[in-house]
Amino acid sequence: MKVVTVPFDMGTANRHGTVQITLAPGRVGENTVEAVVFSADGGISSVPELRLALTQRDQGIGPLDAKFKNQKGYWAAYALRLPMAGVWTLDITVRTTDIDQVTVGTGLHIAP
Repeated sequence: MKVVTVPFDMGTANRHGTVQITLAPGRVGENTVEAVVFSADGGISSVPELRLALTQRDQGIGPLDAKFKNQKGYWAAYALRLPMAGVWTLDITVRTTDIDQVTVGTGLHIAP
């Protein structure tokens, strides 16, 4: 299992949140992805939309859309297929209001 936490700007002065992404089993093949958005005070934050795209730039693969579904408190995708090992870039787009969004990224090593 792989877990990453990525900070983002919530769109208001001095307000930052985080997105925690859990990828299981975190290796080549089919994976489950769950994401939870936390507000600046550490509580779970409800957002109108959350998207995740994965890219394996070294091999020219992607972006692969995780196709998150809102699960009422967290976001999930239950059939994300990763075709190869290596460092993948995760681009996370958080819609914080009806008109505001931010995209943040991080790298994640996927095992064979």
